[in-house]
Amino acid sequence: MLTGIGYDIVLQLASRGCKVIIASRTVDEGLRKQIIHETKNPDIALEYVDMASFKSVRLLASRLKRSESKLDILINNAGIGTCLNDATEDGLNRTMQVNHFSGFLLTHLLVDLLKKSEGARVIFVTSILVYIHTLTRRSVKGFKIYNSLFRSFDYPNSKFCNIITADMFAKKLKRWNITCNSYQPGVVKTERFKKSEKNLSNLFDILLYYSLIPLLIKLSSVKPRVTSQGAIQIAIAKEFENVTGKFVGRFLHNVKPRAAYDKQFCEAIWRASEEIVKLKPEERLD
Repeated sequence: MLTGIGYDIVLQLASRGCKVIIASRTVDEGLRKQIIHETKNPDIALEYVDMASFKSVRLLASRLKRSESKLDILINNAGIGTCLNDATEDGLNRTMQVNHFSGFLLTHLLVDLLKKSEGARVIFVTSILVYIHTLTRRSVKGFKIYNSLFRSFDYPNSKFCNIITADMFAKKLKRWNITCNSYQPGVVKTERFKKSEKNLSNLFDILLYYSLIPLLIKLSSVKPRVTSQGAIQIAIAKEFENVTGKFVGRFLHNVKPRAAYDKQFCEAIWRASEEIVKLKPEERLD
């Protein structure tokens, strides 16, 4: 479902005359008509994808490669908050798959379309909560079934992986003049918070949620329209034309968690992700 920052990103791109393809689990023709009405731009397309399914992600990529001649901007904004302890059809932690693994896979599958653009830009939308991630070199060994005892850390862990992924893509795609950056919008109170609240499973999660989240909201919460501006800047502004591998944020700009500077750790996350999403040899980036 397209809400919050994602909805405003679409509005701002469409209002600038861009062709916008919305990939979502909810294909809402009424929403498409609403966006067309608000932006006066009829070039809005809807594509179905379930980010909790690698099969669905691959089908989306196949359709896009048939219908599109190039891709100028790819914004990975799909995300869910804390989930109940249930696995996806691929046997993975649902939050990790939706927020990290599927975006990792989709970007790989769309590289050929990105190459056909002159200076394509890729953006991963992360979170200010990355600073409380709990991933370590040791946890990478069990990455496939990584399942924190405390559910509240699933979200920051997945969003921290977005930073690592963006940094690694930045290095690997530079030869084709494709930039890749991560964007931290601050705290945007959307439906994600309400859904996470329902899935708190133990006392620690409850205490963390009701103490940390209100504090962050008080310090940095802004409306989706404000936070989407940063993503739009990275996507189209001339000043970001050759900027890559940066962690752009409304707060703590380009100050990444310490582990993001650990080359071996980042390589381990990347390699583990390649195996988990089952990349074919020809889909991998050397």
